[in-house]
Amino acid sequence: MKEVHPKLILRYRNEEIANELIKNNNYEFIDIEKYDYNFNNGPIENINENEDICYVFFTSGTTGVPKGVLINHFNLYNNNRRFGEDDEHLCIANSLLKENKVNNILGISKFSFDMYHNEITFSLMHGLTLIFADDNLVNDIVGLSKYINENKVEYIVTTPTRFKVFMENEEFLKALSNIKVVLFGGEELTRSLCENIHKYSNCEIYNEYGPTECTISCTYKKVDKNSERKITIGKPLCNYKLYILDEEMNICPVGVEGEIYISGYGTGKGYLNKEALTKEKFIPCPYNNNGNKYNEIMYRTGDLGRWTEEGEIEYLGRIDFQVKIHGQRIELGEIESKIKEMEEIQQVVVIDKEKEGGDKYLICYYVINNEINDKEINSKIIRNYLKKNYRHI
Repeated sequence: MKEVHPKLILRYRNEEIANELIKNNNYEFIDIEKYDYNFNNGPIENINENEDICYVFFTSGTTGVPKGVLINHFNLYNNNRRFGEDDEHLCIANSLLKENKVNNILGISKFSFDMYHNEITFSLMHGLTLIFADDNLVNDIVGLSKYINENKVEYIVTTPTRFKVFMENEEFLKALSNIKVVLFGGEELTRSLCENIHKYSNCEIYNEYGPTECTISCTYKKVDKNSERKITIGKPLCNYKLYILDEEMNICPVGVEGEIYISGYGTGKGYLNKEALTKEKFIPCPYNNNGNKYNEIMYRTGDLGRWTEEGEIEYLGRIDFQVKIHGQRIELGEIESKIKEMEEIQQVVVIDKEKEGGDKYLICYYVINNEINDKEINSKIIRNYLKKNYRHI
């Protein structure tokens, strides 16, 4: 909040947090539940330019401090726009609207996860029907399955881990038969999950990849039902350029591992109030041969990949200690930093492990501060502290 300096805060059933914020700050709040929507219902004048900031998403930082990613209106428009009936550009809009005639979209992503733009923003831009499901319904798989059938949902976007949980329910498996498209992102998509889905549905399955810094997604892959090969993250979306470079910033040949860099119309402006970090991660692109201003800067992802013979990218993992769990990008050092705030903890290490089914989880090792003798500390207390103080939990 100190970085953002908000002029206005919308709140919903979180009076305790609002009261805490008001204590030492002069924030103005609007309670959504009490707002009179008959007031100020006239047209709103558009005062924004393309390059104006559209939103700021906070994501994990290597220093243990979250950083705010700056995305402008032009970035978001390019990601969700349609490129015309006769064009064969690789974009989400053409896949959903032209190829699959999707109209009814399920809305289950949280606002804190930029994947929600593939639901809400996309529906608003293209005049589609958005079918919202609240947290209670999303956590009730039987109820959600009936809701999907009753509202003739045709398109679902989520993470593979979440979808695997849905598929443990018989009612959801029945609901799958009416789905036209499933779009996955946020973590690795396995061939086994796709094969399992196609036992119950003829839907098309797409895999997308992209860091928050480059507006939702920057590559796209339609999964081939007949292939047994590992699923790649696909090819760059329209108006994106991806490079795989070695440590000397040279282009890696096909099949050679390197770091993924991204430039183009979706690359963000950097980080809020973090000039040094912005210069470190958003660097001049040495391969902008056509002088396009949107390719002048490229984002250094920290992800490893390699080009395939088919012109697709195979994702190979993270360079640093950042991990993805349930689609959320998490820095282990950030969790360690948060736990160290507890005076009862002297030292802490957090590592990630993987179950047999591929699901990831975290393990925390800690050393108690012997100077603090009057307070109890155990795993439950640490979990509760993280739930209150760490935004991913």
